[in-house]
Order: sequence, then C-alpha cells, then structure tokens
Amino acid sequence: MCSGPSLRECSTFEDFKGGEKHLMPIYDYECADCGSIFEVIADGGGHPPLCPSCGGEQTKRLMAAPAVHIKTDPGTARIEKRVKDYLKDGKISDATRFADKARSMVKSDKVKRIADKLHEKTGN
Repeated sequence: MCSGPSLRECSTFEDFKGGEKHLMPIYDYECADCGSIFEVIADGGGHPPLCPSCGGEQTKRLMAAPAVHIKTDPGTARIEKRVKDYLKDGKISDATRFADKARSMVKSDKVKRIADKLHEKTGN
C-alpha cells in the first residue's frame, strides 16, 4: 500500500525479474521557472525531476490531497483533469477561461480554489 504525506495516488508496475507488482506514488511538482504543474511517478532517486515544459531544474514537490476520496464529485475531478491537461499543453489562458466557466456552473470549493490559483499564478 502507498503512503506518505503528499501522496496523490499510486501506480503499479511489474518487476521484470520476479513478476511482482509494486505500488509507486505519483507526486505533483511545480516549476519555479515557468509555473508549470506536472505529475511524476516517484522513482526513489531523491532528485527533483526536470520540468517537462521548459526543462527547468528548479522544481518543487507540492502538497496534494490523495486521489482516492471517500466522498467525491466526479464533475470536479474531470474539471481538475481538464485544467491540468490545458496547463500541460501550455494553454494557460484556455485553462483560466475553462476554470472560470466551471466555477460559475459548479458550486465546489475545490473548483473555486483551482480558478483562484490560476488567477494568482497569471496575475489576472
């Protein structure tokens, strides 16, 4: 079982030698150079990963809630994923516009926080 203070979710991989399945934590990182937020499967190397958008070395692991929730709103999870997809593609204005529209339609604290964080990062 995966555990850890900033664990988001776990991914499995098979050990090629023994055929055992292992759980690996997935962490969220933010790049200090370009502000990109991305996910990385932990490899146990201990070194922060390079930013996939700009190649920057100044990345930090973000504290994130576990991906498995007792009570969830599937709409909120889809909104969060779509915003992350826009950000991964470098479409910051599209992510902000989508988050604002979602905020007006979905009354969720999480959606509000996502939209607020985007505005904070972009200065709008």
